[in-house]
Amino acid sequence: MEDKKEEKPKRGRPAKEKEKLNCSINLKLTEKDFGLIKEKAEKIGMKATRYAREMVLKGGVKSRFTLEELDLMRKLSGIANNLNQIAKKANQAGYIAESINIMGMMIRIKRILDDR
Repeated sequence: MEDKKEEKPKRGRPAKEKEKLNCSINLKLTEKDFGLIKEKAEKIGMKATRYAREMVLKGGVKSRFTLEELDLMRKLSGIANNLNQIAKKANQAGYIAESINIMGMMIRIKRILDDR
């Protein structure tokens, strides 16, 4: 009976095999240089060590979206949702009745894109 319990497969998601970082390189920087690296790393949402590691190994860092870009995407997503609702109403009620709403939406889109 004990053998059967040991043969049962584990449930759930398998654990990721992640290589541990156990080697290090010491790098001496001035406070000004360290501050610059830390500032650049924080700007893209990384820690300074990870930023430095990626710069050394990959020659560059792929940045995440900035807060401004995320806000813009959220606004555009809301506008797309509104446009879909307008299109549905236009199909139900007739296109001429909804043309005023569509023009207003176009003006809002232009304002958002011009604010950038």
